[in-house]
Amino acid sequence: MDAQVHELKLLVTKAVRMLERIELLDNNGHVSVRIPGADRFLINSRKASRASLTVHDIVMCDMEGRLVEGDSEPPSEFHIHTEIYRRRADVGSVIHNHPHYQTVLGIADIPLKPVFGVGAFVRDVPMFEDSSLINTRELGEQVAEKLGKASSVLLRHHGTVVASENVQSAFTISVFLEENAKKQYDAALLGPNMRVLEGDNLERTRSSNWQPSIIQKLWTYHQEKAEKQGALNGIEDDKEDDHR
Repeated sequence: MDAQVHELKLLVTKAVRMLERIELLDNNGHVSVRIPGADRFLINSRKASRASLTVHDIVMCDMEGRLVEGDSEPPSEFHIHTEIYRRRADVGSVIHNHPHYQTVLGIADIPLKPVFGVGAFVRDVPMFEDSSLINTRELGEQVAEKLGKASSVLLRHHGTVVASENVQSAFTISVFLEENAKKQYDAALLGPNMRVLEGDNLERTRSSNWQPSIIQKLWTYHQEKAEKQGALNGIEDDKEDDHR
């Protein structure tokens, strides 16, 4: 179990660092993963910088958000994670992002549409209207209910929530949604005759662009690019040791 938990902490840390590098996270936002076979989850701590997060900044909580392991509290919006995990046995990872283009489209009241190959899985992304911090159980329940069986919900004026089976697939959905939103935004600037994916073409594109091999390929690409740029340096360092 200790080795498994460490590997999950490492995945969460990498995902946070990589999402921050591509500006889907900023000084806020969080990634969690459910610990298999236990009513526990791991999440980046509230106080830790997303840019310099290490595995020592990942805390373990129960499904009430109470700290089980770690020396810092979870983010105040942990209710997003706990309430989705309660309702969705199929979900193993939840990410709360602050992406630019999806948020802008939401502000403009423009629904997300499948316009790009890797965004072909976009369909009827629900909109949550309360833009405040999701820092109560009641708000967490409302977000989870709005998400339903979907993989993403847009929080108007705020950001997005992504839920999927594991960290790598939740990361991939996060990246693909924003890539699709960028294309939709740019195409909207060129005129009213936007062509969206639909019908058989949409279904073929959707099935061909959402495969385990593509999820792993995207994760590996971003991990190797982050490593090359030094964005994953010190990921397993103990910051307290560095100051002794």
